[in-house]
Amino acid sequence: MRRIFPSCLRADGQYGRLHPFKLVIGGLLLLGMVTFGTGATHTLMSIRQHNTLLEQRTYETPWSFMQLRQEMGRFLDAVRLLHAGAIGPDELALRYDILWSRLPILLSSQFRHSLRERPDLWLLIRQIDTRVRGLEQQVADLQPGSPDYRVILAELTPYLEPLSRTVTAAMHGNARFYAQYDQAYRQLGKQLYIQIVSLFITFALLLLLLFRELRRYWIQQLRDPLTGLPNRFALQRRIAPMIEQKTPFSVTVLELKDLTEHHHRFGFEVADRLLQAFSLRLQQSLQSHEFIAQPWQERVVVVARGVVSLEEVRAQLSRFRQALTDKISVDAYDFYMTSIMGVVLYPADADNLVELLARGELALELSKRERLPYVFFDPSLLKEMSRRQQLARDLPAALDSSSLSLQLQPLIEWPSGHCRGLQALLSWRHPGFGIISMTELMRVTEQYQLSERLFMWLLQQISRQLPAWQLLGEPPLFVSLKVPQALFRIGLEQAIVPVLKQHWLSADALVLEINEDMVMQDTRETLAVMKGLRAAGIRMALTEFGSGCSAWGSLSQLPISWLKLDATFCSGIEREGEPRRQLETLFALARVLQKPLICCGVEHRAELEVLESMGQPLLAQGDAVGEVLSAVEVGGWLKRRQLGVR
Repeated sequence: MRRIFPSCLRADGQYGRLHPFKLVIGGLLLLGMVTFGTGATHTLMSIRQHNTLLEQRTYETPWSFMQLRQEMGRFLDAVRLLHAGAIGPDELALRYDILWSRLPILLSSQFRHSLRERPDLWLLIRQIDTRVRGLEQQVADLQPGSPDYRVILAELTPYLEPLSRTVTAAMHGNARFYAQYDQAYRQLGKQLYIQIVSLFITFALLLLLLFRELRRYWIQQLRDPLTGLPNRFALQRRIAPMIEQKTPFSVTVLELKDLTEHHHRFGFEVADRLLQAFSLRLQQSLQSHEFIAQPWQERVVVVARGVVSLEEVRAQLSRFRQALTDKISVDAYDFYMTSIMGVVLYPADADNLVELLARGELALELSKRERLPYVFFDPSLLKEMSRRQQLARDLPAALDSSSLSLQLQPLIEWPSGHCRGLQALLSWRHPGFGIISMTELMRVTEQYQLSERLFMWLLQQISRQLPAWQLLGEPPLFVSLKVPQALFRIGLEQAIVPVLKQHWLSADALVLEINEDMVMQDTRETLAVMKGLRAAGIRMALTEFGSGCSAWGSLSQLPISWLKLDATFCSGIEREGEPRRQLETLFALARVLQKPLICCGVEHRAELEVLESMGQPLLAQGDAVGEVLSAVEVGGWLKRRQLGVR
């Protein structure tokens, strides 16, 4: 039956599409039902017509002729018996009356209508009636032994043979009619039987096809259209009995590393096929007590029944990683699949599916952020999430009350020693959690959609004070701000330029710091955003340069003004070794790209001397050149530098 009705559950983009063969089969079955139904209806109508003909068949005419023949024979026998003296005149008169009574029936209009096609029979009956009525007196006068009986016999005997032939012909006609009727009825019955059986078979096949399609659509509702894995509903149906029975199990949330980047670089078709291979390899590595599902678009969940110890879970995770080690080629591209995983246990970590999946995602996000292969859920993660939620709830009020502390760190041009800029930093003294760093504050705002509001607040605060600072510092003094990822989109300059104009600041008074990871997510859109900012006169600095996330060819096309090194590259450079060689390589790359460098994290004078020996102008940032200042301290610090006090 599967060969007749092939399944349409596919993972090649045709999921949910009705198979053409099924359309043909369904159409043929429907046409067969119409054909057999029409044939059965026609056969029933033919049977009804035969029944109508049978009902219209008159039985009185042959029967009346036969009765007339019998009564005429009995009357003639009575005449002979009277002649022989065996019966009396009364009995003969009785037989005459009976014979005479049959004739009016045959002469009625009903019989005349039924005999309209046989005028000879109608004439025969009229003659017999005339003869019988003419013999009334002779029958009354007939006496035993009288020779007059021969006259009666001579009058009526010639009519016996025609009546016998008529009765015989009528009987034979009826026999032929009933034989033909029975044969036709049997043929119609057989034809009706075949048509009804065929109709039932086609209806049963069509019903089976419909039931299979309903079942297929029901299965589709429980499976992911791309990978064919059970979806969230199927996962819930599988886990619910285990929760009701209090059966312990583990839930592992897996995600293919760098899948989003593969989408942008190679297109959705390649990334989708990669996800299919990822889910297939995981599925093939499962054991009998494990169940795989895909409750989210790009994440897979593996449920292991009866797994409660961390040793068992680690063995399971090792098996998954081993299943993904082999190289896979997709459209001539070679990939090595690496997974990141978050693990949660029932009932130790949660007692329902919603919390299990939420905490598994939380562990997965930590694994992704910390660049770990897997993370087990820990209650401290909930405390951290609760902490961030509270910070997100309190931040709007903190912005409205200006309770955030604005801090600035100088950017010193080296070796000239001039202060060219100030990097804007924020700190927040939360009443419940103490000092909140800039890094955590940015993470919370990006996670809870508050980054744009915080950025615009910071831009307003700086724009209000920057004109006074520019009068005290070495021109041209600028302030650098870090751009949050949620705000880095086309039209960003339209939100920034009006604020600068409001405070009579030129566009080059602001430098936007853009993260290298953010730039490389979508190079085309990034270039469009940067061109819009550069056209407005706003300069940009690429942060975390040298982290290895960007392509050098793409960097040469970006309209950036500085390359900002990560603070780790300036650590340990005061001695000969690998850190200094890495820094020299980055300086060489900056010369190739023809972009000046910003070196942050310069904490010691020895590090500053090494940077000076590189022989390339740069901006230095760190305690060795200028400590972090509060907003109220910047004016005095700039005035002292202008007077030559450092």
